[in-house]
Amino acid sequence: MLALLAQEPGVEWLKLSLAGQAAVALPCSRRRGRTTAERLSGSRECGAAAGGEARSPQKHSLGPQPLKTLLLLECSGDIRLWQAYLEGLKKFLAFRKDMGMPAAWPIPQDQVRGFLAVESLYSCSKTLTYVAALSYLSRLSGNPDPLEDAITRCMVMGLRRQVGILRERYAPITIEVLRSLLGALESVCVSHYECLLFRALFTVALFGALRIGEVVAKHRNVLQPELLYLRDVQVTESRVVFHLHNSPLGQERPIISLALSGEPWVCPVLALRSYVAVRSRLEGPLFVHRDDVPVTKRGFLTVLRWALKLLGLPPEQYGVHSFWLGTIITAARCGHPREDITRLARWPCVFPEKS
Repeated sequence: MLALLAQEPGVEWLKLSLAGQAAVALPCSRRRGRTTAERLSGSRECGAAAGGEARSPQKHSLGPQPLKTLLLLECSGDIRLWQAYLEGLKKFLAFRKDMGMPAAWPIPQDQVRGFLAVESLYSCSKTLTYVAALSYLSRLSGNPDPLEDAITRCMVMGLRRQVGILRERYAPITIEVLRSLLGALESVCVSHYECLLFRALFTVALFGALRIGEVVAKHRNVLQPELLYLRDVQVTESRVVFHLHNSPLGQERPIISLALSGEPWVCPVLALRSYVAVRSRLEGPLFVHRDDVPVTKRGFLTVLRWALKLLGLPPEQYGVHSFWLGTIITAARCGHPREDITRLARWPCVFPEKS
């Protein structure tokens, strides 16, 4: 996808970076049969050439090494979404060619609107994914978001309503909200076991930046490949380690390690230890009810929204991604480097520039 994007005007930095990477790899790979001194000298030359991308004269939203960041993101665990974005980019380029429109980045508004109108005739949900791809790729490449235009935003809103998505953005679950949620569980859950179950679910989802598909099942009888199982978790006195599934073939599984928190009330290690102590030893999905039936997305949302309603918070403003979003926002507010936040999110995060 990066090679395809690099051919577009307005993304010259990416084209130059990819060309520089190829130029560095070629000479270094051909130098064989040299003395030790020559090899050491050649290594220094290659290192200096490779550093060209790192010392970019312009600040970039992806950090000092934008190409390396993009390459890592393209190999991230969200390979299916990257593939959907690649399909969206290809669809847009084909549409632009068929309509005889000029290649231009930032993407002109008339091209975005025309693409929306044509693709929505076939599938509204896919069209939303395609334009989300254009939005992400535009911002990641240093261009403005093509969906910020008022008319375009209204068109996207109309598509979302046709698909049944009533909100554009959901509120994050922050540490402050989590504290209150945990206190409300005793009034919402039907048993002590369920309290321990959802206490562990909520704390782990927030502190581990886990996605909804990694902690709960889509349906009772539909267990998606990325769902965490009991065997994927190592629990000790002071730490919990998760071995995630959503990694491309040929790569090591991502690992998330959580340590004891200084605040026991919201500590994910203590919460998971308490839950695992009462959970059956039967192998299966990590988070299950007393009868070993896995927690579903619907059940997760039911408990979350009842707890929010009990606290006087509008449940319609929170969704399944609110915990993951809360992790990223909390990390940003605490001043963590952008590269660390992107690595934690396992997906490209676009940060607004500070005024």
